[in-house]
Amino acid sequence: MTDLRPDERVYWDHVVAPEIPLRPLPEQTDVAVIGAGYTGLATALHLARAGRQVTVLEAGAVGAGCSSRNGGMVGPSFHKLGVAGLTARYGPDKTLDIMGEGLRALEYFQSFVAEEGLDCDLQMRGRFRGARTRADYEATARECDWLSRHLDLPCDMIPKAEQHREIGSDTYYGGVVYHRDGGVHPRKLLLALAQKAQAAGVTIHETCPLTALRWDGDRATLATPRGPVRAGEVVMATNAYADAATRAMHRRVVQIRTAAVATEPLSAEMMRALTPKGRMLGESGRLFMWYRPSPDGQRFIFGGRLGRPGGPADTQRRAFAAAVTRVFPQLSDVEFSHVWSGNVAYTPDHSPHLGQQDGVWLAGGYCGSGVTRSLYFGMKLARKILGQPGADTAFDALGFPTVPCKPLSGLGARLLTRWYGHLDARDLRRDRA
Repeated sequence: MTDLRPDERVYWDHVVAPEIPLRPLPEQTDVAVIGAGYTGLATALHLARAGRQVTVLEAGAVGAGCSSRNGGMVGPSFHKLGVAGLTARYGPDKTLDIMGEGLRALEYFQSFVAEEGLDCDLQMRGRFRGARTRADYEATARECDWLSRHLDLPCDMIPKAEQHREIGSDTYYGGVVYHRDGGVHPRKLLLALAQKAQAAGVTIHETCPLTALRWDGDRATLATPRGPVRAGEVVMATNAYADAATRAMHRRVVQIRTAAVATEPLSAEMMRALTPKGRMLGESGRLFMWYRPSPDGQRFIFGGRLGRPGGPADTQRRAFAAAVTRVFPQLSDVEFSHVWSGNVAYTPDHSPHLGQQDGVWLAGGYCGSGVTRSLYFGMKLARKILGQPGADTAFDALGFPTVPCKPLSGLGARLLTRWYGHLDARDLRRDRA
């Protein structure tokens, strides 16, 4: 994942990573963090500022996984089950707590970026989510009303006749604007976080994967190609890039491949026509496409479980061309200059999780909405490790369940993706009948 082709490097263009010094591994460390993405670096930063010696082990380069190639969208990251699904499973009180946690995560994220002075192109311009069917619009309106009444979240339903104020497309039956959403440059955010962590005393070791973990009493021995490290605490922040060596995380998440493309540079007039207010964008559906203006405002980026993520670039371009022109016919002649893919981590209960499992500390399973959550969870996980107040979250009582039949989870995810695609197509046919 570290050796990207030139057409994959949209977030690498004009962004120079600071040098990570090559240092020998320490024989001992207070805390070993596995994974130098958002979660691992955020956890390491807070632990180091509390006086802990923290060593980060990264299998590739910093941010080689999702943290450098995601959509860069931020917001409350509400639960995948939605209000109705959560209420059916957990009841109204727990639903309110879980949904409120999303807002608390967003408030923390914004204040952290501001207080730390992180240069990451944070732009809180809101997000428009289009309704692909009339039923989707009605369901969204009900949820928007609940969010406004119970969480005081500013969101506005936009009828089809007025959606051109938000998006240069006729394909939707209206939609909703979430005013508390926005976007960042994901790689800039990651590199700024890495710099802060190093300044706090965290040592980051790139191309240094964990190969085995053994506990001897209250200390762990971590085997790596550069030799062993002994640690009092272990944090596994590998999320969708967990493997057999990080089994505690690996057995709890389903790794799903997704893809993204970026257009060639577009004119300022075209960019304004596509998103008059520069918002983040998305749509309803089980298999939905997210899209947004690039952080520099010169391109459009589209992503989702479309085509064959990770397959040939030309195959991926064709799959996205069909989806993109469904929404924006005016882009039918536009080329995609960048194509890339990566993993996201889903969980059996559709919830993110954090806490201690199998003797190690875990945070992950963000279900495709990890930018905001990961920094918040990193802070919360550090407080749990340190025994500090303010460590509790609404997700603590949910545990972190393992994935049933884990060896078959990849096949199951692919079959479920096809089934979801069938259901989405059926709903569209019924809506237009």
